[in-house]
Amino acid sequence: MTSRRDFLKVTGAAGAGLVLGLHLDAKSRPGETAKVLFQPNAFLAVRPDGTVLITIPKAEMGQGVRTALPLAVAEEMDLDWSRVEVATAQPGPEFKNMQTGGSTSVSTTWTPLRKAGAAAREMLKAAAAAQWKVDAGQCRTEKGFVLGPGGKKLGYGALAEAAARLPVPKDPLLKKATEFRLLGKRTPRVDGPAIVTGKAVFGLDVRRPGQRFAAVLRCPVPGGRARTWDEAKAKAVRGVKAVVQVPTGIAVVAESTWAAFKGREALAATATWDEGPARDFSSAALEAKMRAALAGPADDARREGDPAKALASAAKVLEAEYSFPYQAHATVEPMNATAVILPEGAEMWAGSQSANRAQERAAAALGLKPDQIKVHVPLIGGGFGRRLGTDFSTEAAQVAKAAGGGPVQVVWDREDDVRHDLFHPATLHRLRAGLDGSGALAAWTHRIAGPAVLRSWTGGQKSPAQAAVESNGALDIPYAIPAIAVDFAEVEAPTPLGWWRGIEIVPNVFARECFLDEVAHAQGQDPLALRLQLLGSRGLVKFGREEADIRRLKKVLEVAAAKAGWGKKRPTGRGLGLACHAYDGRTYAAAVAEVSVAKGQLRVHKITCAVDCGLVVNPAGLEAQVEGGLAFGLSALYSQITWEKGRTVQTGFHDFPVLRLADMPAIEAHVVPSAEAPSGMGEPPVPLAIPAVLNAVFAATGKRIRQVPVGPDSFK
Repeated sequence: MTSRRDFLKVTGAAGAGLVLGLHLDAKSRPGETAKVLFQPNAFLAVRPDGTVLITIPKAEMGQGVRTALPLAVAEEMDLDWSRVEVATAQPGPEFKNMQTGGSTSVSTTWTPLRKAGAAAREMLKAAAAAQWKVDAGQCRTEKGFVLGPGGKKLGYGALAEAAARLPVPKDPLLKKATEFRLLGKRTPRVDGPAIVTGKAVFGLDVRRPGQRFAAVLRCPVPGGRARTWDEAKAKAVRGVKAVVQVPTGIAVVAESTWAAFKGREALAATATWDEGPARDFSSAALEAKMRAALAGPADDARREGDPAKALASAAKVLEAEYSFPYQAHATVEPMNATAVILPEGAEMWAGSQSANRAQERAAAALGLKPDQIKVHVPLIGGGFGRRLGTDFSTEAAQVAKAAGGGPVQVVWDREDDVRHDLFHPATLHRLRAGLDGSGALAAWTHRIAGPAVLRSWTGGQKSPAQAAVESNGALDIPYAIPAIAVDFAEVEAPTPLGWWRGIEIVPNVFARECFLDEVAHAQGQDPLALRLQLLGSRGLVKFGREEADIRRLKKVLEVAAAKAGWGKKRPTGRGLGLACHAYDGRTYAAAVAEVSVAKGQLRVHKITCAVDCGLVVNPAGLEAQVEGGLAFGLSALYSQITWEKGRTVQTGFHDFPVLRLADMPAIEAHVVPSAEAPSGMGEPPVPLAIPAVLNAVFAATGKRIRQVPVGPDSFK
């Protein structure tokens, strides 16, 4: 079995290990003006004044990697944190895969970055020892200095030139956790001051000499194309400079975004469309196909024991269907990219989670080699997997070429962003549980029906791993049940799909954890007690090629329940609900939600979350990820994308709501200490929000909700 994590390892792991040991000539990085004397690897460069530039191979989209990753280098190198500068890498020979997703940024770069810092530390010590004519073992490092016998002291800047002439250690000694001075301490984000003062550069902030702006008129139905249009109407708008055709539609190029949008509006009034084969697609039709697929053939993801026999002989069989809708990413910063065509190739500024892929796709579209395109990655105002796609960056390159080559920034408005997203697909779930004569859970089946997200990453081809990937969060059900069957029935849809924060795990864990509560209720058991019983005293458990440590999952569940006051009497009308999950067998998380429902209005008062993500690099960043992940999950509790006549019904935040500040519950994040290597935190809290809240709704009202989104009608 190949999991989504395996795919991310292959397609998105850091290219860090490929550059270790490179001894680069003293030079400046792109955008760097200060002279560099010492650059032992692609990650760091020491300047004569002792400041250190750390280059990270991941994109910053609010998850804090521009703080967390440099901390790993700074710790091993014994840097003065106040004298560290951070840059984001550019795709190229030194950084061959900068993909940022799957909660893998820290885990995939942890060792390479530490080794980079440790190697530099040892080289600086060796340079000082040679100058002092002492053994390197007599030297130590501290806050940007090498200290030697007799009170000797030299700064890294003074040693940089000599250190640059030394060989790079292949396997430098890494610090023990007990020696950490920076890691594990609360550290403010390095970009924080620039963001709050407006100095930070996001994609929309990019400005180049002579820059123009463009908006693209796209067919409202996926796969459709423009038939006719009157470009004179657009050109009549003040500020519009050109109207050009590109593969994604008709681009209006102007001297400002306002003029581009107004020109596109005028153009839209004249356009006719060939809406293509998707013109009749609807949510209702898809639901009918998914419902039929619940009873048809499917691909096995996990099968243990004999579930059919166990269900047939069960004293009682429970069955329920759960439904999850299409979702949009709705990033705060809509899609945008800036491109310019140059004599030697092209240059592009794109807030991409997959910069190398963006470079390759743009190069193919322009008839260039990838190394002929320089890609800059500014700060990203929200990614959530949307910017793993390259549609928006490739489009910018095509518009720039069609418009004459000068710098053009293509900007999407909110309606573009919702209507032309790479959507998370709808799924329908049918679960069955068999109870034996003593009331114990003897059988469990989970059928998932819906479009396959993985095809968006495999060029539309079905992968042998498809069933396993699409059932992530279901096939790895951690509970000890004698007979288990999990399978996936693909239902094709003409909608563009893409990775979404938590991806398949979110709907699968929603159905799994809510149905387990139904089992507990049928047994007359406390939902926490049932989970603890089913987790048992097991250690490592394998799910195909994956495995999870059940002891770690059980611990976070116990901590979350205890901190939330599980079992204590609640105020009248309030209820507690819980959910837990072992995310890809790396991060363990549990959440307890406290809710009330009054006059059909759901109120989430508090969520208590416990996590075990290995060693915590930055506690401040971890807390922000827990809060942000739960907020993202709660937003999906209220939102949906529906389809009629091949187009989305929703067009913006007015009908695709995201969580508002007034609706944000109090969040408590509790960390279960661990000596394991760091794992991801961007996605693990997300799938817990919906099942914890809906299980709490049942506890408060006796009403079982099996369909998202939730609204006043849900409580009738």
